[in-house]
Amino acid sequence: MQRMKFSYILLMALVLVLGSGQSTAAKGLFGGSDFINTPTHRVINAGGYTIGAHVGEDKWGRIQLDYGLVTDFELGAAIDLSRDHNELSARFKYQLIPETKDNFGLALGIQDIGKERFSPYVVIGHVISPYNLRWNFGLGGGELGGIFFGMSKVFNPGEFPQVTLIGEYDAYDLNLGAKILLNKGLLLNVAVINMGQFVVGLTIPH
Repeated sequence: MQRMKFSYILLMALVLVLGSGQSTAAKGLFGGSDFINTPTHRVINAGGYTIGAHVGEDKWGRIQLDYGLVTDFELGAAIDLSRDHNELSARFKYQLIPETKDNFGLALGIQDIGKERFSPYVVIGHVISPYNLRWNFGLGGGELGGIFFGMSKVFNPGEFPQVTLIGEYDAYDLNLGAKILLNKGLLLNVAVINMGQFVVGLTIPH
């Protein structure tokens, strides 16, 4: 019952989102299965979700919800906040080929639905053994207009929290960041966007 109610709320949010038409630049920004700004080939498990809130040093913010609707299919909705206006958008991602030990995974999706420029993309990825480096490489349109790619590595020292370091090129600029695992699965996200703008936020996975 609780999941049905959650799905209904998300559906209503998406209906409202699809009716909006204002335009600001938007990308992933630490979405549930993203690197920082770029999508990966992975999706949230069916029934799982993440809620995130991030702020940038030039006084903008984003609140975002990503939800694994069914196996291999993820939906998301976000609201971008600024002094001038608030803007809703939606997105989806479908994992066409799941990643295996020997083969890369592949996903396709659309971001920024409801904005003037939506961003379709296709992305592949895998893990480089034995270094446990995760990579993704994609091609997109809109605000992901061109080639984008990224890498991440998880560090899990016993005396410190687990940290995932991320570097990516989002078709326009280089971004560096980290996801720090706090108590009860809470993630502290920090990043330098475009190698000049500091962003911090929290993500709650479930």
